Amino acid sequence: MFDKIVTVSLNPALDVTIWLNTMDFSEPNRVTRETTDAGGKAVNIARVMAALGMPCRALGLCGEDNARRFFELLARDRVDYEFIQLEGATRENLTLVIPDQRVLKVNRAGFAVTIEGMKRLRIKIEEELRGAGKVLLVFAGSLPPNLTADSYKAFLLSFRREGVYFALDNSFFQLSDIQEIRPFLIKPNLVEFRQMSGSELRTEQSIVKLARSLTGYVDHVLVSLGAKGMIYAGRESGCRIHTPQVPVRSTVGAGDTALAAFLCALQRGLNPCAAAEEGAAAGTASVGLDGTGVVTREMVDGMLPRLTVKGIR
Repeated sequence: MFDKIVTVSLNPALDVTIWLNTMDFSEPNRVTRETTDAGGKAVNIARVMAALGMPCRALGLCGEDNARRFFELLARDRVDYEFIQLEGATRENLTLVIPDQRVLKVNRAGFAVTIEGMKRLRIKIEEELRGAGKVLLVFAGSLPPNLTADSYKAFLLSFRREGVYFALDNSFFQLSDIQEIRPFLIKPNLVEFRQMSGSELRTEQSIVKLARSLTGYVDHVLVSLGAKGMIYAGRESGCRIHTPQVPVRSTVGAGDTALAAFLCALQRGLNPCAAAEEGAAAGTASVGLDGTGVVTREMVDGMLPRLTVKGIR
């Protein structure tokens, strides 16, 4: 499928998950356990691909104040990475797990991205593209504080040429942007799909209809529906995937896991609907992990028989 897959992260994170034994607003709450992972959508995708044994290169920007810790975590997860360090610190996102297992997620804004930093990242991406053949650039994650959606899009489009394809997992692009970019793949969740379309999408039929309509300029559309599964629409096929109810420890990174597993399956030569099944299985399996832990091949294989799949028109 692709000669190289490169993830691009402009706003990575250190994902800190904290378990509390109380939820008391008048007295200090004791922490019973804590984990830290390298995070942000693009980073999570690279981590999962590494765990599933698929080559992937992770590029991006990070804050120099805590870069050593960030790099240690990437190396622990066997990610092939190169990040340009900028002034400031990579944001630490917090996930608080309270005694009844409900989760409070707090995402910080991140460091300021400079023009010089973007120039250096552009040079690095161009180096990765040179002579690489067919390349998929995965642009995933939130906007840094001082970067607009238009400037992000312009940066992305500056790499458009023959042999370069885009996968998008962002919450700030509109349908007009998608039509202009014409990506290989998009993977919104239902909230993001509604925001993108400007529609409530109250019925499953309306979600399918919109997803199918996008295949005029998007090769693959994955709409994650949380615990209700996934809808996949492609130019030649489509399917509705129902996932089983499973115990949930953390939903952080589940969508990133689904996208990564889908790409891994395509790279292995599976047809798109079968790849979507692998994505749904991986995303479902991941919610049983603590924090932003990554799935294994065995976990994905064990979840696949529990899916229910039907074709869509």
